[in-house]
Amino acid sequence: MAFTPYHNILGATAMDNELIALKDLTKKSVKSIQITNVDASAEGTISLYLYKDSTDTTAEETIYILHDVVMPYTTSLLLDNPSILGFDNNNYSLNIEVGANDEIDVIIST
Repeated sequence: MAFTPYHNILGATAMDNELIALKDLTKKSVKSIQITNVDASAEGTISLYLYKDSTDTTAEETIYILHDVVMPYTTSLLLDNPSILGFDNNNYSLNIEVGANDEIDVIIST
């Protein structure tokens, strides 16, 4: 899958979404992520996490960057700490989980 920096996510369509697939950014790193609750009247709940699939010798891993964070409507959250965003994309994908009725936009800067 090719890297896409812009995501419009509707929880009614898919609650679990892959933002950066495995090995999509092996030569770049994430500089910032902006997450916006675009709903005009309802709060949204998000979890942003790194995921590593299981192999014959290792179990799957889920490492949460944000877990069940409630965002008021029409608010944004900017993550721009390189220590947190500098993950190993050769081994981990970046994913977001949103609530069933949430409307979330995500912008990823590399």
